[in-house]
Amino acid sequence: MMLFFRGWPVCLMVWFLTGALVPAQEPGASAVEEGSTSFQSGGRRIKVETFLPKGTDKRPAVLVLYGSGGALLGKNQMTAFARRVAAGGMAAFLVHYFNRTGTVVTGDKGIDEHWPKWNATVRDGVGFVAAHPRVDARAIGSFGYSLGAFLAVSESTEDRRILAVAELAGGIFDKLHGKSRHFPSLLILHGRADERVPVRHADRLEKEARRTGTKPEVRIYEGEGHTLTPAALNDAETRALRFLQQRLGVTGKAARKT
Repeated sequence: MMLFFRGWPVCLMVWFLTGALVPAQEPGASAVEEGSTSFQSGGRRIKVETFLPKGTDKRPAVLVLYGSGGALLGKNQMTAFARRVAAGGMAAFLVHYFNRTGTVVTGDKGIDEHWPKWNATVRDGVGFVAAHPRVDARAIGSFGYSLGAFLAVSESTEDRRILAVAELAGGIFDKLHGKSRHFPSLLILHGRADERVPVRHADRLEKEARRTGTKPEVRIYEGEGHTLTPAALNDAETRALRFLQQRLGVTGKAARKT
């Protein structure tokens, strides 16, 4: 893989600190049931944080995948987004795929070594989510940031159970370039000034998707880096949420809450 995660500790610390910008009570959070469960992948227990709309009916589901800071750095924002997903009428599952390799945080070397195992773990996570009693298995999507975005894209090119992917600051792994035959509905979100994952990765992902017949939605944020400013981040998350709602068939009051 190309060396595009240079300087990641600084980036992740900034992302971690932005958690302080997230309101303690997200809109609609009172209607969200939070919990924790797990599934097995590669002989390892994989923790999953669940964010479910209150009730007993089956809902569309979204796998949420953190970046290279894992649960240590940057998780606050991912948790806040998962709550927004649930408040918006979908079941959200924050998958701790690092559990597969005992990873806490990672850089280029760890990504090169472990991404196939993490990809397999995300695939097992899709199976787990599809079998969940509160999930409509016909309507599953994913959202990933940075490394999590690469994994969300990678899994979706091989797994047709994934109907939609919203990815932020990601792309497609070098070893998969030119080999994908399928992409789901795709939303690409990226900062023009991103130095960790340069914007050329967003451009390449768009071209790869178009080559297979998928026409992705793309939003490039001028002047924004790998960690978006609060205003740009709110816009990106709002776009991602609405995109997933539309592609996964959320309508009515649940959709209007966002």
